[in-house]
Amino acid sequence: MASSVSPVTRMATTPDIWFVLLPDGRILRSRSTEALRKHLQAGRLPRDVRVRRSAEEPWQTLDQVSAFADLAQREEAPEEAPEPQVKARPLPELRTLGLRGLVDELFNAFDSSLQRPKLTTSACSGLAIGVVLVFANMTLQMIPAEWHWLGYLVTAFVLLILFSVCTTILTQLTALELSRYRPAQFSEVRGETIGHALRVTCALGLVGGAIAGFILLMRALPDWLVSSVEEPGPWIEMAVNVITGARLIFEVICWPILGFALLLLGPIMIVEEHSVVRGLREWVGMLRQHLGRIYLYQAIAFAYAFVLTLPLLIPMLLAFSYVGGLSRSVSLGESVPFLLLFGVALTPMLNYLLVAHVFMYINLRYEFFYSSRDR
Repeated sequence: MASSVSPVTRMATTPDIWFVLLPDGRILRSRSTEALRKHLQAGRLPRDVRVRRSAEEPWQTLDQVSAFADLAQREEAPEEAPEPQVKARPLPELRTLGLRGLVDELFNAFDSSLQRPKLTTSACSGLAIGVVLVFANMTLQMIPAEWHWLGYLVTAFVLLILFSVCTTILTQLTALELSRYRPAQFSEVRGETIGHALRVTCALGLVGGAIAGFILLMRALPDWLVSSVEEPGPWIEMAVNVITGARLIFEVICWPILGFALLLLGPIMIVEEHSVVRGLREWVGMLRQHLGRIYLYQAIAFAYAFVLTLPLLIPMLLAFSYVGGLSRSVSLGESVPFLLLFGVALTPMLNYLLVAHVFMYINLRYEFFYSSRDR
């Protein structure tokens, strides 16, 4: 019977990882003892490096570690002639940590996101998003204005389900790829997709619903205060100004948090196979511990995703004469193909961001980045 523990979790809980401190202060990561020995024997790393298994352990010289003591002794023996060195390409098992490693991982996510199963998943999800937007647009034109809130709510719920399914499939494929060092196929993730998607939908719904409810409440509160009294006085006006200012500040804070939830909750819950409550708790803890690094990660990732999507958006906007803003009414014959093409144009952004956040999560969860406290 297959184990219920995900491959990335198995890989991370029983690691053979070494962290290497170079003389210039950089920290590299090697995924195995054998790989690190090969780099040392080939001369790609100096023998005066220091190594350790985790951030809780002190840095040690090679002669203090039994796995590498023979290599340190070999260099100290002057009577032995050095073995001839054969120039070879650096192996991909050493990875730079810190900001340089962060950028390297986001570039690695490019290659991972270009695999056919992931592109197919993103393209189908983008097209489905376009279809949902088309039906929502047509429905809102047919129902009374007082029921528009229900149309928006149903549309948001359907889009959330589509996003959760896409997140589940792409996260599972990427996690399997990173744990087995080979591309993954749909058949390997098909059995667990529904369960993961339900948990991701619940978690995102709780976070998104709480944030959206808070924002709507803050927006409606000034109008409610003004309408609750017949003649608003200076105190009411002052209260409205305070609430409006506070609403702007909190809303600026809430939108990035919603972005963190949409893109990070999937990897947290799928890679670790957490429940909804445990996943939300882990998400809050990760924001508290790595908020600055997550923000930097996402800023760079969104810049890359925007560059990928721009070549698809520009011809679409030019074809529909939307350059310069929506200055005229849009007919049904224009809105339907526009929304469909808009959903398809989201494919590169959706694909890359979801794949990149699996790389982000695994780095933040299982790696230790260079800082002055690491020394």
